[in-house]
Amino acid sequence: MAKLRVLILFGGTSNYDESRRSAAAVLRALPADQYEFVPVGINKRGRWLYFPGDRSEIENNTWDQNPDCTPAVLSPDPAHGGILILDETEYTLKRIDVIFSLLHGQFGEDGSLQGFFELTRIPYVGNGVLGAAVCRSKVYTHRLLDGAGIPTPKWVSVDQRQLSRLEREYERIEQTLEYPMYIKPARSDSAQASRIVRNRSELAAGVKLAFTHDSTVLIEEYIAGREFRIGVFGYDLPFASFVGEICPGHGENGLIIPAELDEQTAQFMRETAISAYCALDCKGLALLDIYYTEERGVLVGEANTLPGLYKHASYPLLMADLGMRYPYLLQKLIEQAIEHADRGI
Repeated sequence: MAKLRVLILFGGTSNYDESRRSAAAVLRALPADQYEFVPVGINKRGRWLYFPGDRSEIENNTWDQNPDCTPAVLSPDPAHGGILILDETEYTLKRIDVIFSLLHGQFGEDGSLQGFFELTRIPYVGNGVLGAAVCRSKVYTHRLLDGAGIPTPKWVSVDQRQLSRLEREYERIEQTLEYPMYIKPARSDSAQASRIVRNRSELAAGVKLAFTHDSTVLIEEYIAGREFRIGVFGYDLPFASFVGEICPGHGENGLIIPAELDEQTAQFMRETAISAYCALDCKGLALLDIYYTEERGVLVGEANTLPGLYKHASYPLLMADLGMRYPYLLQKLIEQAIEHADRGI
């Protein structure tokens, strides 16, 4: 039987190292007797390069120095169905059966790349345009979850159209939320310019810093409770992993799986994660952040539509505890991408 030809996209201009790590792990885990890999890396300047070298060069970040790297582009023309490898004035077409993108953040999991994939008509692993876009925007995540009746932390947003009247906006925020509050750019990674603020001066400084990373800023109530992660997998009938609790210092990624919870609470968290996954139009996979406090109960924080996919990242560990061991998980992601290739956008 012919091997399945898989385009592995990695690198990119956002979370570059996380992407490299996932790509090297995926290339190591998938069986070479079943798959033919076509690695295309995007360097930090945004150049697309076909990489015919060894995965160790991806791991040690020397891949783009390989002399055999060649400029390449994914063709949007469905008649091509693959990548064009460029050589001076000529190109070679390499057809692709399925795209496995490991590009994170902006231009990777914000809907833009998924729209490009839709043009090619090539099946691709993971979320579609809408799910990727709304989950990347934490404001729209909140709006959709609120509309679906799924509890989230209380929140307020400020966008660049309100820059001229920020003092009035601070008053509005304080009327809605109590200190402490948590500030984050709406579409950037949460670690960038995210902080807890405890008074008006810290609020003003935090909002202004967040505006340097995004045109919209999200301000949430600070949840001083336990934090959990749940992986969700699938399309029409998605299912959830067991619950993992974030405990810094515990193991490689700080997760206790399964979390120490009573069975009823854990099951409710899993059901809530699936409800949020569906409300956000997620498909394929997602990693849900869940909070729990005695006063507020279960709250959904956000959904990551392309979590790290190296073996000991949170999502593979959660799915492994459910019984989907790492190579099997990757193969099922590819299989379901092909099965649901008519997903639309």
